[in-house]
Amino acid sequence: MRNERWVNRFLFAWNNTLFFDPLDVSYEPSADHFLAGFDEKTRRRFVRSGIWWSHRHHPDLPAQGWKIHVSSGHRHVREVAASVIGYLTEHAVDFKMALDLNVFEMLNSKAVTRGSGGKLVTVYPRDDDEFRACLAGLARLLEGKEGAYVLSDLRYRDCKALYFRYGQFLDTHTVDVLGRRLPRILGPDGPVPDDRRPGYAHPDWVPWPFDDWKPADEDDDGDGLLGGRFRVTGALQFSNSGGVYTAEDTENDDRPVVLKEARPYTNPNPRQDHDAVDILDREWMFLNRLAGVGAFPAPVARFRHWEHHYIAEEFIDRTDMRSVLLEHNPLARPGSDVGKSREYLRIFLAVFRGLARAIRAAHDRGVVLADFTAANLLIDPDTHEVTIVDLEACRLTDTEAGAADLSKPVELYTPGFSLSRNRFKAYGPEGDRYALASTMAYFVFPIAAMSYLREDVLDLYRIFITEGLGWPERVHRLITDLARNRIGLTDVLEALEDEEDLLRRVEAAPARPVVEERLGLVDAEAGVAAFVEAAADPGRDTLFPVDPFAHVTNPLSLGFGASGVLWALNASGITIRPEWHGWLSEELAGIDVARYPDGLMNGLSGIAWAAASLGLGAHARELLAQANRRAVEKGDYTFYYGLAGVGMTNLRFFLHGRDPHDLAAAQECARVLCDTAQRDGGRAHWLNEFSAKGPLTGLGFGQAGVAMFLLRMHQVTKEEHYLRLGREALAWEMAHAKPIDGDGNGTADGPIMFEHEGTMEPYVEVGSAGVAQVLLRYGDHAAARTVLRGLDVRYAILPGYGFGMSGIADALLDAAEFTGDRSYRDTALRQLNFVRKVFLFEPSERFALPREDGRSLLALPGEGLLRCSTDYLTGSAGVLRVLHRVNTGGTADFLLDEVGR
Repeated sequence: MRNERWVNRFLFAWNNTLFFDPLDVSYEPSADHFLAGFDEKTRRRFVRSGIWWSHRHHPDLPAQGWKIHVSSGHRHVREVAASVIGYLTEHAVDFKMALDLNVFEMLNSKAVTRGSGGKLVTVYPRDDDEFRACLAGLARLLEGKEGAYVLSDLRYRDCKALYFRYGQFLDTHTVDVLGRRLPRILGPDGPVPDDRRPGYAHPDWVPWPFDDWKPADEDDDGDGLLGGRFRVTGALQFSNSGGVYTAEDTENDDRPVVLKEARPYTNPNPRQDHDAVDILDREWMFLNRLAGVGAFPAPVARFRHWEHHYIAEEFIDRTDMRSVLLEHNPLARPGSDVGKSREYLRIFLAVFRGLARAIRAAHDRGVVLADFTAANLLIDPDTHEVTIVDLEACRLTDTEAGAADLSKPVELYTPGFSLSRNRFKAYGPEGDRYALASTMAYFVFPIAAMSYLREDVLDLYRIFITEGLGWPERVHRLITDLARNRIGLTDVLEALEDEEDLLRRVEAAPARPVVEERLGLVDAEAGVAAFVEAAADPGRDTLFPVDPFAHVTNPLSLGFGASGVLWALNASGITIRPEWHGWLSEELAGIDVARYPDGLMNGLSGIAWAAASLGLGAHARELLAQANRRAVEKGDYTFYYGLAGVGMTNLRFFLHGRDPHDLAAAQECARVLCDTAQRDGGRAHWLNEFSAKGPLTGLGFGQAGVAMFLLRMHQVTKEEHYLRLGREALAWEMAHAKPIDGDGNGTADGPIMFEHEGTMEPYVEVGSAGVAQVLLRYGDHAAARTVLRGLDVRYAILPGYGFGMSGIADALLDAAEFTGDRSYRDTALRQLNFVRKVFLFEPSERFALPREDGRSLLALPGEGLLRCSTDYLTGSAGVLRVLHRVNTGGTADFLLDEVGR
């Protein structure tokens, strides 16, 4: 379920600000937007709707029907926009269109979803007659024009700028249990998804709208590509601009190759006058230029199939850098081991000798890689030889005869691996040297993306290199000198060749005693609270800057939105300002509950919990009642998003008001959980729509979360069957724990973790920390200690509560309290000190954050590390709560520990 709440954060990090800014709210159209050339009378007929100009003319527009999409290439987009606007306004047809050229570029970019790409204009005809008339009129208008194929649609006749499909006109969305909005249309038997799969176009119950035309069946080309030469065997990735596939070259003994696809008119750059096809051609040129180096894939073929363009290149049977890092890096595991640290340094030296040689060879051939990152590197797991892939950003350092375009930069850069921090700037070989330094740092610990927020990120690596791994200081100095262009690649190679001396100097990480008073955690708490207060803005839809997930779901949730931040401030002793209280009260008074899910961390029950704590009891009652009416029907079992969390909220209300209706509502949630449990050999688990690959684990969406609620139900009602079922749920969790050693040969009493999506996770939301919290509350200290051994982690790539270091520290504070073992608290203190040293920072003056009374403001990066967030699960509010607990005492949040006392 964690992956299901993934949001492309780059689309929220487009602006030069400290926070994630939603494009549809924060972006201001350019002065030469697509309506700028029309007279005032025409412009007045449009209103802005997010990233669109909306021309809604007819109040009786149906909720669904045949819609039309106009696409365009970047070279004639203004001409297309002007002519289509003129035609549709003249004929009084409803439509919307992209705000300006920047939005058009984004809608056609590689990052946009395949079902949404290519749409410059969307037309909403009132009926089939108007639909057909519009298509015919626009086809005449757009004759000879071409645009990206709109993958969710069918092309109209032979017009390559005109597409259509049957679908939603008005806002008839529903929300899933995560709170994501799902488009719906009305079918013969009720609402059905507005399906936007490529090539779908219309449901079978909708009559075909033409009597005189139907598109020809497309040739599926079962014989393969390029006249049958290449037989596709799998897909490595999909994007709006084209896929990447594995294939067999049948002309060469079925040798494996990689096929890269480019869809015309996608991924355009109007400033540099190129699109995805131009970039693919560029990559082909550089593959050939670098073919003799040995560290780049060999080119195989370039060809066109239908309207799409392809290159075939050598398949490199190697693994990505992240896999090598997770398997071998001692910092990714609990504890420390000087032997493993020395072996990891040996791998580090081998990898980066090879990489430095490859980059130097490219420079010797006059090639700058330009957008090189850790994701471009494949490593042989046995020899540690390297291959650099994805050469589309390469350019020549000098203009050659007939190759002027190859010296022009491609405006691509990756935050954390580029000297460009927010706006693209072309760099020469020094840019590749910086990328090499950042990749070396990433291989030590992957926090490079934070470089936009703080320019001293590479300086922080002393914490990992010398203190964590015990490597010689000169490894860290090598990285920083390279990044600052003080040394060249030859110097790097000389330093990396000194392998035996470097390995000999690896030392065990020193074990320093914890002196709590010296850690500065009280000041850290004050600084985090001050930052959250300074970031508040009643003009924001979310009041506080929060994670992008709130912008694609709802602005008020406990886990990701405003109510959770206000709750955390209040629970930490921070006075809630009247304007904040008034903002929340006004929002709750006008809330549209149909747009909200029911869960604890993302929906109505969590908002009710916060509202009641903030003195908004009447609003809280209404929200919880609505959640109770729907949660049982939805049937999701989880603690963060489903019945277990809704039930826990009812228990909270019962404990505070002793209203039997609240207890009855909690019992109803528990009844459904009891009825839907799947038992097997003394173990119990639950399934939902996100568990197709098997039951999930952890507090947030696993069996432990249900066990937590059932324990509280037992303690409140004294009914033993709740306790039995809860223990069975924990038995399922423990039966699926795995030893941390990847070979599966961990000892019976060795550290264990819980696997999620192929990765061992120590966190609250989905891994060990959340399971340990529940085991402790069941009094199963033996099992808890086994899990807690896996929480002795010194480093984490995220600082937040749900999926970061602060949540792990909170579980260890629980362990110290429930077991009386002070060592757990000491470990938690070290972890919070790590968060303080690495992730908390004073925002630069360029971010212009207001400062009151000279107070220190300590910002915190959110998930992805690209921008800051203040929400509970991913940002400052959750970290504040753990700092407040360690400084002043108290218990974990939302687990109702008052019941068990």
